[in-house]
Amino acid sequence: MRIIIVEDEIKTREGLAKLIESQTAHVVQGKAANGKDGLEMVLRFKPDLVITDIRMPGMDGLEMVRSLFEQKVRFHAVILSGYSEFEYARKAIHYGVDDYLLKPLDVDDIKKMLDKVEKKLQKEQTANAAVSLYLKNLIAGEEQEADENCRILKELCGLSDVGDYELFAGYIGSAQPSYRENMEQFARGLQERYPQLKIYYIYLENRQEGYLLGCGEPGGERLRDLETAAYYGLILKQHSNEERAVWTKKRFTSLGQVREAAKELHSLLAYALVLKPQGWLDAAAADQYCPKPYAAPVHIYNRMRSAVCQDDAKGLAQSTDALLAYLSNGHFESEEIRKACVKAYYLIADTVQELDSGRYEHMKSRNLLRNIEAAVTWRELEGALKDAVQAAAGTQEKREDISNYVIKRAINYIREHYQEGLSQEQVATVLDITPEYLSILFSREVGINFSVFLKRFRISHAKRLLKGTDLKVYEIAGAVGYSDPKYFQRVFKEEIGVSPGEYRQMK
Repeated sequence: MRIIIVEDEIKTREGLAKLIESQTAHVVQGKAANGKDGLEMVLRFKPDLVITDIRMPGMDGLEMVRSLFEQKVRFHAVILSGYSEFEYARKAIHYGVDDYLLKPLDVDDIKKMLDKVEKKLQKEQTANAAVSLYLKNLIAGEEQEADENCRILKELCGLSDVGDYELFAGYIGSAQPSYRENMEQFARGLQERYPQLKIYYIYLENRQEGYLLGCGEPGGERLRDLETAAYYGLILKQHSNEERAVWTKKRFTSLGQVREAAKELHSLLAYALVLKPQGWLDAAAADQYCPKPYAAPVHIYNRMRSAVCQDDAKGLAQSTDALLAYLSNGHFESEEIRKACVKAYYLIADTVQELDSGRYEHMKSRNLLRNIEAAVTWRELEGALKDAVQAAAGTQEKREDISNYVIKRAINYIREHYQEGLSQEQVATVLDITPEYLSILFSREVGINFSVFLKRFRISHAKRLLKGTDLKVYEIAGAVGYSDPKYFQRVFKEEIGVSPGEYRQMK
């Protein structure tokens, strides 16, 4: 656990901190001598546990805890008090305090208290993981299990059959990798900001979709506040020069409607290809979209085939642009547009196979067709088709040395700076290329995206430090670029399957 100690007596404060760090695996994140400094520290660091004295000059411990309670901050706290302050300390229980310890402090009592709070935290984390699992099952699992998933969610979360519900659904595959990583943190921030609401976030890897569910009492106004905050957080904070995640939403009045709402929103996201939204997909615009009958542009396909036969890279690029313009301006169904690009790929690939088997094998090895078929946004589809055209024209092989050189520079820079708060944008700036191009090169040359590579690189170094040094886990977290030890432990367990402490004990 990450702990903050608030105590005006320096001997007690320092002694307690030393005891915790020498005899437990917990981390003392900060120490304060009064309630005012303690309050600022808690709001800044958001620790797992606050241990505070009851009587202090200025703002005392009870006032600090009350302020945290009134600000709707989620926290665990333990009060330190003398026998004469026993009744005074009991008042703090009303503000969410977990326990109180009587002075003088006993080592065994402190350890028991820490174990008790840690078990409570672990229970909360287990419950959160279970909520995520059953919410995923409700949204994307088997239809016949929906009622059972609803029942379990009601038991775990206290969700009611009738209430105010709002579901946000977003396609995240088109955004920068860092966007997905920031989503969980954003959802936690909403939970802290609106504790009277129940807010849950899940990510469906196979669809590259995120779902944010907000639940409130019937007729409550807070759900509107959440809607505004989510809109600004999900949409307007995205960088305008990058391709954005695409989000949409639906409001309803019962837990049993979650699954149908998710299905509806999933279908709605398909309109991102034709509406080309700037982050927010309006359901009304999708309802009003009236596609025209599609007619295959045979003359453009013929020009594309002719260009491949003549090894005319410029002509192939021009005819591809003409096809994309026709599809973009034609007001067609999303699926018709995607099929048209798939047909273009087969036309090009079949012609290349007849003329140059080596180049054809190169095209096949890059899974270009899969990228076209999986594209959700216009920019993804356009980029996937152009990648296929480049491979067919041979321009990709000519640029291979350049690509490898850029990736080598990127990896060297990561190797030298992985201990810092690196981002894809920062590395791209150093290399004097766009973040989008760096992302494309990583996926193409390394086989994984930038964020996954950086994560695995850091975890690899963390494993060596865990086995080869006596550094504490929070020190190792900082040494490999994670400012939050708790987040580092979660990432480590997701990647390796065990916690850092368990890994260190493995032979």
